[in-house]
Amino acid sequence: MLKIYGAPLSPFVRKVRCALAEKQVPYELVTTNPFDKSDDFLRRSPLGRIPALEDEQGRSLADSTVIAEYIEERFPTPALFPRDPYDRARVRWFEEYADGGMAPSLTAKVFFQRVISAKLIKGGCDEAVVQSGLKELPTFLAYLEGELGDQPYLVAGTFTLADVSVACQLVNLRQGGVEIDRTRFPALAAWFERVVERPSLKALIAEDQEFLSRLAA
Repeated sequence: MLKIYGAPLSPFVRKVRCALAEKQVPYELVTTNPFDKSDDFLRRSPLGRIPALEDEQGRSLADSTVIAEYIEERFPTPALFPRDPYDRARVRWFEEYADGGMAPSLTAKVFFQRVISAKLIKGGCDEAVVQSGLKELPTFLAYLEGELGDQPYLVAGTFTLADVSVACQLVNLRQGGVEIDRTRFPALAAWFERVVERPSLKALIAEDQEFLSRLAA
């Protein structure tokens, strides 16, 4: 059985777990503290980031993008990448938009300060950092609104890893107390509510909420 080394709340771990759930691939989640980089974990993920994957032969892979593509190639149905080369590239672009753009500009500022720093490691919340992230939010959301248009999903009219990647960042934004403005971004808001109701994501979000409830207790 595959093993995923990761932790609750991480959008990158959630992305990989969602992909596995969509494909109904069983796996074991090995809860890993991303702030405690043991030698064992660093052997699996040399940059010290979650998630890492270990396959049935004990071989490791790191980075959610690499792991997601490995999952797609090994378990091709149902597909999370379209067949058309351009559309496949578009999926990779939206994944980069989420992981390389939204994550450092939004998740690392809003979610990290309000949830990880304030509630998990008890380091307080730097609201100035939060506000700097919120200033960038409309630009990110406006782009996604425009790309969606009247389409049900981000790429090729079908649910792909692009939707998973972007939604996972927006889940963390919601956990940080920020909702999509339905009046300004109606297509994106409707898309998000539809995507997070998929059984694969809904179950993971419920798991996160249980974890957050324990933090608040």
